Amino acid sequence: MSATLVPAEHLVPPEAYSRGFRGHDAALLIDGYLRRLASQDARCRLVLGRIAHAFLSGRAHNALGFARVDDYARERLGLSARTLESAAAVATRLATLPAATSAFEAGALTWAHVRLLARVATPETEARWLEAARGQTVRTLESLIRDQHRPDDEDGDDEPHVRMRIRCPRRTMRLWREVVELARRMAGAPLSDGAAAEAIAAEGLSARPATPATWPDGARPSESFADEPAPDLDWSAVAEAIPDDIAALADTDDADPIALDARLRKVVLAMQRSDWQIGRLLRIVFDRRLYLLMGFRSAARYVHERLGLSERKARALVALERQSWRAPALGEAYRAGTVSWLRALTVLPVASEKTAAAWVERAQEVTMRRLSDEIEWALASRIPCDAVAPPPPGAALDVERQMCAGPDFDFPDGEVAFSAPASVVAVFRAAVLAFTGPPEALWRGFEHLLEHVKAEWTSQPRHRDPIFARDGWRCAVPTCSSRKQLHDHHIVFRSRGGDNGRDNRITICAWHHLRGIHGGIVRASGEAPAGITWELGVRAGRRPLLRLHGDRYLH
Repeated sequence: MSATLVPAEHLVPPEAYSRGFRGHDAALLIDGYLRRLASQDARCRLVLGRIAHAFLSGRAHNALGFARVDDYARERLGLSARTLESAAAVATRLATLPAATSAFEAGALTWAHVRLLARVATPETEARWLEAARGQTVRTLESLIRDQHRPDDEDGDDEPHVRMRIRCPRRTMRLWREVVELARRMAGAPLSDGAAAEAIAAEGLSARPATPATWPDGARPSESFADEPAPDLDWSAVAEAIPDDIAALADTDDADPIALDARLRKVVLAMQRSDWQIGRLLRIVFDRRLYLLMGFRSAARYVHERLGLSERKARALVALERQSWRAPALGEAYRAGTVSWLRALTVLPVASEKTAAAWVERAQEVTMRRLSDEIEWALASRIPCDAVAPPPPGAALDVERQMCAGPDFDFPDGEVAFSAPASVVAVFRAAVLAFTGPPEALWRGFEHLLEHVKAEWTSQPRHRDPIFARDGWRCAVPTCSSRKQLHDHHIVFRSRGGDNGRDNRITICAWHHLRGIHGGIVRASGEAPAGITWELGVRAGRRPLLRLHGDRYLH
């Protein structure tokens, strides 16, 4: 995909528009480029979905040494499993809907439209749904589908997410991270912070009933939107071509897992080259509120209806764009494709002008799992407003030791934040209020809740295997997120003379033990826990897909 679709003079920093800025002219110009970029992105997404269908149907991630699709997608593509699976599902359904596919490829339908149609349209009802979709906003089409048809895969779990924030002292931030880690161990799964918050709230409310107190509401009232498209805009179809080499990737029949992996990575890189341009232009639209000049009541409505993008993706692109001006090394690495979308977002909270280069280098050296651990360590241990550099390579991430250099104060100089469904945030707030005394600040109740949950969970009987405790109660394969069905594996098999010493034993999940190592797809050698060399995607006569020493890549 061309990196020069938007002329360089229109990709200058936003500060260049401070003087002589003509909003209406800029809105029309930027909107035109954004629609072309969004069209490219959507067509690449369809190519991604077609390749992903072959990859997922053949469980190619297993052949590459990954137990789960999510672990593969995060590590190799910088995407979530949901994004990959969603693209595959849309591409599979569109293969049976030729008219909808033609409309999409002609630019008459955005990616948001075809995602909706793919859920409900069949070869028999395709014409009717296409007619219903013509000239309709995404919002109206969503309402129409909700009223007339509820898909089998839709179980009501489409609740909007809410951002929860609570100011607290740094010691409470440290306690939060400890209890989230406990929640993951108790669940035996890599819970998100939002999912961990739900478990914490449930444990707290089982001990104390909810109180009549209410949470201080700082939210702005929601806006109501009209159902008609914005007036005075050109709504004609936009079908921006993608390079032939990218389009051709979907037509190759090679089902070899290594080849499929290479094709997926090439499409993702092409999408990333347009995403940074979208982020830069969207920042101008957001900062200057150009969407108002185009007749939209909000930025979210503009990106969803006009570009077919999700609000979450658009805001993440803008956040990355803003930070890239404060931390140029991060922006340069993302634009060059040397750092994936997910790695860039992971580094975003700690990247500064002083430390961005070091964090980018670290993001290129270690696995996604290790990078996430180091970012959590940095956020929990840093002094507010101070830049924090990456820890030494391979260092133990001991937050307690890092923070003991300075005293703990009761001043709420930190913040805990996470996203979760609105109902989960409501339950979590109720739990915090239940533990907050009448004269106390909310963060005190939050701290009391965490202390109670930590005491309850640490008092539970646990497996006594010291290897599991040493390895943090999770699979030690550096690209794996599994925390359940753990096995105590001997690196040198006992059948080959391996002893029972702790340096010859490592924690791995059942899949990596039985199907990975004993299946010949994964190899491990060296001394536990930090001196192991891992090879993933092992195949006779060929180089493995990945080689790592501990959590660091070997090139």
